[in-house]
Amino acid sequence: MLSLNNTMNPSNRSGAMLVMVAFVLIIFLVIAAFCVDIAYMHMVRAEMRTAVDAASKAGSEALAREQDEDLAIAAALEFSERNVVAGNGLTLNRDDVQIGTATLGNSGRFDFETGGRNPNSVSVLGRRDEQGPDGRVGLFFGNVFGVDSVAPTASSTSAASVRDIALILDRSGSMTAATPSGTRLSDLQNAVGVFLTEIEQSSPNSAISLTTYATNSTRDIALTENFAFIQAAVDGLAGDGFTNIFRSLRDGSDSLEQDPNRRRFAERTIILMTDGNFNVGGTPIPSAQRAAGFNHTIHTITFSDGADQATMAQVANIGGGVHIHADNGADLAEAFREIARTLAVVLIE
Repeated sequence: MLSLNNTMNPSNRSGAMLVMVAFVLIIFLVIAAFCVDIAYMHMVRAEMRTAVDAASKAGSEALAREQDEDLAIAAALEFSERNVVAGNGLTLNRDDVQIGTATLGNSGRFDFETGGRNPNSVSVLGRRDEQGPDGRVGLFFGNVFGVDSVAPTASSTSAASVRDIALILDRSGSMTAATPSGTRLSDLQNAVGVFLTEIEQSSPNSAISLTTYATNSTRDIALTENFAFIQAAVDGLAGDGFTNIFRSLRDGSDSLEQDPNRRRFAERTIILMTDGNFNVGGTPIPSAQRAAGFNHTIHTITFSDGADQATMAQVANIGGGVHIHADNGADLAEAFREIARTLAVVLIE
């Protein structure tokens, strides 16, 4: 009975409770320390993501604006430094910034490769590790768990919105045919206005040349960012003559390759519109193959039932672009709008 009384003594129970409370408190402090470091690691990763996104966007914008790889890299380095990661601006090595080419793959995702004939993208790797200029990120209570630092990394790739666009428009005699809204030519003039407005909004770094054709082809306006010049020239067109698509496609392609205003890193795109069949100058297929050899993407638009949809679809296929047929003026405007939207810029990774 004496042993039982000692065990049930209130002072003994209080002592046991204090031991238990102390043990639970230690566990609580360990968990709290663990949570603090976990939250800190998540914050650092978020800061790293923000920093590399800002750097890649700044680099791609500079590439679009300046057309200079060194200036693009300098912009990426500067903007990474402006963004704080773990209390300090993120310092990058020059090799952490790559200039390359982003292309849309069959999966719908963009693929990035360093270099290329016409670079259009900037890829940035941000890191805080042994090889990075700032070293690893220290933890507050990591020593308790045997881990005193972490090495967060993040990457970001942005595509530069730089396009040189050759607009090739039919002004043959058939363009004077009447439509419910006017003539085929007036429908085209309206559609070009829709196209230019869409480009201004979605691809502001684009430049456009204008080539028009009938029996002969003329390069009417060299590459320009003043879209009002383009619209004024299109509004002044008059329909007459036959349809020389072969020559016009060559001239439009040459406007992208030979124009003194061409930009080194611009993506080069041709948009070819016709309402008929080639009836002078021969098939446009050799001209399409030649343009594709320059890495020019070719989109084609046919207008009216008399247009040669099969040949224009083949031209677009050769140029890696799309073919759209329009039955009326509203369809024509929508075709130009749809193509303009495919030229918009994206953050690809």
